[in-house]
Amino acid sequence: MIKETAIVVAVQGDVVTVEAAIKSTCNSCQAQSDCGTGIISRAIAPKTQQLTFSTPNPVSIGQQVTVGIPEAGVLSASAWLYILPLLVFIATYIGSFALLAKLGYTHELLALLPSVALTVLGYQWIARKMRRIDKAKYQPVILNGLNEK
Repeated sequence: MIKETAIVVAVQGDVVTVEAAIKSTCNSCQAQSDCGTGIISRAIAPKTQQLTFSTPNPVSIGQQVTVGIPEAGVLSASAWLYILPLLVFIATYIGSFALLAKLGYTHELLALLPSVALTVLGYQWIARKMRRIDKAKYQPVILNGLNEK
């Protein structure tokens, strides 16, 4: 279970909205003052993230809580959203390049067009599938309340 401390910002029945600070590894890096990535990350990235979900636990606005997200959900979502589109892109590129080579077109950019198009379509299909599947394994849960306000 991946755990994060958050503050309850809204409660409507059993639906709770919590806000957590986004932590960056750039703050602990030795080269943070000279690194362009760290500077851009601090300037552009949002500082907090809000999650809305239902919980049977009674909470109040301003309460600090520990929120947990199952690791299995994060890992399977990562595989669906990152690995599968990458494999679709590679397979489509190899197939397109081989087909175009048989037709006498050997430029790499021609094989890139169907690869990008099919990868975008595949990603959209995956996004629709992710919305329909069992949300329980991706659902955050309140593990415990740290203090009462």
